[in-house]
Amino acid sequence: MAGISKNNPRVRELRKLLRDPKFRLECRKFAAEGLEVLRECLLTGRRPLDVFVVDNHPTSKEVESLLEGTEATIWFLEESTIASIATTVTPQPVISTFSRIDVSLEELMKECPTFLVCGKEIREPGNAGSLIRSAAAASADGIIFTNSSVDLYNPKTIRASAGAVFRIPIVCSMRPSECMKAFQDNSILSLGLSPNGTLSYLDFDFSLPFVVFLGNESSGLDKETLSQVSQTVRIDMGLGVESLNVSNAASVVLFEARRQRHQLGRD
Repeated sequence: MAGISKNNPRVRELRKLLRDPKFRLECRKFAAEGLEVLRECLLTGRRPLDVFVVDNHPTSKEVESLLEGTEATIWFLEESTIASIATTVTPQPVISTFSRIDVSLEELMKECPTFLVCGKEIREPGNAGSLIRSAAAASADGIIFTNSSVDLYNPKTIRASAGAVFRIPIVCSMRPSECMKAFQDNSILSLGLSPNGTLSYLDFDFSLPFVVFLGNESSGLDKETLSQVSQTVRIDMGLGVESLNVSNAASVVLFEARRQRHQLGRD
């Protein structure tokens, strides 16, 4: 337990971790706001590096209890200091720092995954976080983001994942061609989700090893990717609705995959 002022190097580092992607990459650390993310980290057997909490806030006792027996350091700050650091309109009383958690594609493939998600050029942090949350909730084996996608460690991405970043292996900044080769080499069928898919997602056999490709929020999957995947699938919709938000569309497909696999005892 330690006290800390707003001019302390730790506070300056924390501010940069929340705002500067290059700094996060150099430090191999990231910061996340809120108690929920801290809880998820601990529940999954990981440990935070440092935890900054508003001094004398009701949450401080809970933080101390959660971190009992760990090596994490608790730093107490004035509420105004936390507010000046936070990236949210309503600042959370807790901000934690963690070591980077992403894995390489090679590491992921060594685990012989059979249920994967690949986001291509997902650029909206909230969508990326929701996609991670849906993939984890559906019991996917991992999620991959291609290059030109949003930074995994953007505070909004972490916040939207509700801590699910600690519950599923995540690969970042991969070239689409490298992804496709890895899936082919490991006999993983690639599905492209598209409004013009040739097969309803309800008719696909998700008991097979597969990866679902999801496209950019505004334009969907590009023609090149759609021409390379093993199968294109669609979600049939009514009432004149043409498309769903990428994270919502992913949830529809991923939970059908979970349903099928659960029936066969695959999850």
